[in-house]
Amino acid sequence: MLQKVFNKVILSDSARKGRNLEMCWVCEKYGNGQKWYLNPENYARRLYKVRKEGKEAAGADADPQSAGMGAGVVAELVKARLSGDIDWEEEIKREALEHAYQTHFGQVVTLDEYLQILDTAYPLAKMTCGCRRVQRGMPDEENFTCMGIGPGMYKWERWPETYRGGVEFVTPEEAKEWAMMNHKDGRVQTVDVFGTPYIGGLCQCEYPGCVAVRNRIDYDFKFLLKGHFVAKVDREKCTGCKSCLGRCQFKALNLEVYTSKAYIDLDQCFGCGLCVTACPTGAIELYDRQSMPGLVENW
Repeated sequence: MLQKVFNKVILSDSARKGRNLEMCWVCEKYGNGQKWYLNPENYARRLYKVRKEGKEAAGADADPQSAGMGAGVVAELVKARLSGDIDWEEEIKREALEHAYQTHFGQVVTLDEYLQILDTAYPLAKMTCGCRRVQRGMPDEENFTCMGIGPGMYKWERWPETYRGGVEFVTPEEAKEWAMMNHKDGRVQTVDVFGTPYIGGLCQCEYPGCVAVRNRIDYDFKFLLKGHFVAKVDREKCTGCKSCLGRCQFKALNLEVYTSKAYIDLDQCFGCGLCVTACPTGAIELYDRQSMPGLVENW
């Protein structure tokens, strides 16, 4: 059953042909001619270094919880939003993203891409999700929905709060089965850097439990980038069965009242493919974002 779910992630002909089109800024800078998260070099950072005693860690050696969009930034965004000061809000985002893009941010990927990554990175270790622990109060034993990857996992004990509950090292096949189960349950797959461009984690996200998804949706804070694909509905194939409803974590999918057919707002779509795998008639497919002029810069 899990393999059937995976097999339903179908890339359209235009998506396949669009692989050599201009890509996002991260790919241009770190992709070496391909998507940056499929570039093996971005999983190979040498993490074991001898540091002078007392010297602060930085980049990928920093505590992951200290990078990215902290609670202080969120509090400032809330104040700016309530005040109605758009310039202040944009300034907060700009300064926070300038730091995040050098240290810690993420991007949505499809299940197909996620499974390719699991064949690239090593070692692989399931770990608890800090977002769900803080946002939803989930106990550790129910919260193993993130995947730590790369040589940094050999020293996970250095950050006991980040890896609360410990880690469970798994084989690529075990990791793939786990990923497909999370996808089937409705979670979005993402890649996350810890010291750009080195990818040290794979997440399984949903709204509102995931901080990155929640702050992208609520504040348009681009700590989480959209994926390289967008989903489109073939209205002739759509039967209005509603199987896809509830699968979208980005508020891009609705049912048109006057046609009783699924509708996807391409501007809001992150290209995760959750709606694709839910459709029993194959009415939804993924298309390359860069093949659509209006979406080329919409990351």
